[in-house]
Amino acid sequence: MIYWRSKFWLYLATYMLSPMLFLLSFGFGVGRRLQMIMPGGMSYLDFLVPGVVALALFNNGVTSVTIRMFYTRLYWQSFEAYRLAPVSNFSICLGYTLAGAMRGLLAGLIVLITVFLLVPGLKLNWPFFGTMLLASLCFGTFGVLIGLCLRSLDDQALVSEFILVPVTFLSGTLIPVERLPGFLQHVVWFFPLTPAAELLRTTLTGNGFNWWLAAVLGGWSAVLFTLGWLRLKMLDG
Repeated sequence: MIYWRSKFWLYLATYMLSPMLFLLSFGFGVGRRLQMIMPGGMSYLDFLVPGVVALALFNNGVTSVTIRMFYTRLYWQSFEAYRLAPVSNFSICLGYTLAGAMRGLLAGLIVLITVFLLVPGLKLNWPFFGTMLLASLCFGTFGVLIGLCLRSLDDQALVSEFILVPVTFLSGTLIPVERLPGFLQHVVWFFPLTPAAELLRTTLTGNGFNWWLAAVLGGWSAVLFTLGWLRLKMLDG
């Protein structure tokens, strides 16, 4: 929190930049042309808003933890200070997960406030905020696992190109999953961002809280946190 306070205006600008570009270029720019591909007659702007919030949660929650763990482990060598302290591996994983979740949640709230000012008539509800919290925790665990697996700058570039970029654009955030090629419609459900974006969309549009999607998102959180914890234990060897 102290670090956030010292860099508040920088974070505010970076959190808003990418989502606003997506909203302006896709939502207000070509939104009418994309109306024909929307399922159920939904407007593209209504479809895009939850996707943009999901992207803010994902990008900031994952990358903030991944980059910090990467540099503290391999360059600054300060990560070992945590390992030498009387702190368990579980606590270290939990701490980094919560840090990433809070960063992602803060970014999502900032984007949501900005979208609320740009899109009149947007109705928020408590299930939507609960979904944001659950998704932030999931993405925090994802960032911890990636950060613990990176070994070089080349690994970081590979993860960005082959994991983060496909997950960002193929998870139903900008284009409906139903409009993807047949085999991809099934593959993208192995991305944690897909159930998060769909659950945010169903709650924001007032279609209720989908417990199956919440269970999938919670399952991803448990699996990713366990893998990250096991990976940290492997570093002891």
